[in-house]
Amino acid sequence: MKIALIIEGMDPSRGGRETSTAQIATALAKRGHAVTVLCQSGCWDEPSVELRQLGKTGLDRTGRLRRFIVNVQEAVAEGKFDVTHAMLPVPGVDIYQPRGGTVPAQRQASRRRRNLPGKILSKLGDSLNSHRRYMAQLERTVAHDQHTICLAGSGMVAREFERYYRRSKNVRVVFNAVDIPNISDGQRNLWRQQSRWGIGAGPDDVVFLTIAKNFELKGVEQTISAFARWRQSKPGSAGSHLVIIGRKEFQHYNTIAAKQKLGESVHFLPPMGDVFHWYAATDVCVLLSWYDACSRVVLEAARWGIPSITTAFNGAAEVLDTGGGEIVEGPDDIDGVVEAMDKLSNPAWRAKAKQACLAQADDLSMARQIDELETIYQEIAAR
Repeated sequence: MKIALIIEGMDPSRGGRETSTAQIATALAKRGHAVTVLCQSGCWDEPSVELRQLGKTGLDRTGRLRRFIVNVQEAVAEGKFDVTHAMLPVPGVDIYQPRGGTVPAQRQASRRRRNLPGKILSKLGDSLNSHRRYMAQLERTVAHDQHTICLAGSGMVAREFERYYRRSKNVRVVFNAVDIPNISDGQRNLWRQQSRWGIGAGPDDVVFLTIAKNFELKGVEQTISAFARWRQSKPGSAGSHLVIIGRKEFQHYNTIAAKQKLGESVHFLPPMGDVFHWYAATDVCVLLSWYDACSRVVLEAARWGIPSITTAFNGAAEVLDTGGGEIVEGPDDIDGVVEAMDKLSNPAWRAKAKQACLAQADDLSMARQIDELETIYQEIAAR
């Protein structure tokens, strides 16, 4: 099949939806499909996939998005694709997949983490922000087009279509998936030893890991507070560590950790291309999301048998339902997070959670996701 994947930017090193889209595109190409990625601009060299940059033109972000939508529609009309699969709301495409969640859910999440004055200002800002208004308009248009399949990466996002658009017909769930390195146990153990040695963690010390770009959205401040409280309440936890990866500038959060008297037990690391060295070093992954359509971090951890602590606002929490970790109400449920840390700091409890993660590792693989996508693509091509 001739497939167009549509996304605004295409730089897989940035993680998130761009990494996921790159993995999908590559996997489809390996199965013999002709894959074209249509984007405004990109930085990706994959010989099996055509990267077509349509350019950024316009006076502001809204103008550039409007121009991009027109450019995409023209490219689709000329390209005679069997399937058009967009990661942003482009009217007329075959599949719309909001990889970051629906627009109303994102705005609700933004207000959720603010105090009352902040909520009021956020709501006012939405009404004055032309880009947000245009995105909301585009998504309403696409969501009300019964021809377009609304594809959700988690059950949580599928329910958002029902809640915000009263749309349940032709809403499909293809649960998100991730790639993991194919390495030996020996190599993984070596990574573990090297990374833990670098932060001064002993073989029996518990290491927690958070990976995030948006520290505010992913509850990093609450993670630090919960870690501090857990250490205070847990005898023998003095050797534990919290590693936080994803930002070059972290002075504000370093100050928070210092005020909690965490000393050298909290480590901030910049964004990196290969985080699996740190997954190897980790005992428990923590991602206290105020909102996540379906976090790759939790899925990557689960595929490697690492239990996670996350919130009910994360679509990826579904993979923890069978015992692969702990789900708390939200980032500000500090008591719940401390209790979860206490459980998963226990080696026996952690071993059970590890087995629960590994039991569903294959269900989180790219092979399963591509199988399900191909089924939908074949339906569209036949239609």
